[in-house]
Amino acid sequence: MQAEPVIQIQSLTKIYRDFWGRKKVRALNSLHLDVYKGEVFGLLGPNGSGKTTTLKCLLGLLFPTDGKITILG
Repeated sequence: MQAEPVIQIQSLTKIYRDFWGRKKVRALNSLHLDVYKGEVFGLLGPNGSGKTTTLKCLLGLLFPTDGKITILG
């Protein structure tokens, strides 16, 4: 039996909008991720793939457009 994830991301989506509220850039599109206790996890990808946006959502600096983030239950 595997333990409960320490970080759980379900369907995380972030769309940046322009001044008038129109969709501008889709930075994250339905990201799913589970990180368990004791794991070493690296977030890798090319420029513009959403790494910084994901971390900012985890830290509460950005609010996701859709999805759910759970840290330590």
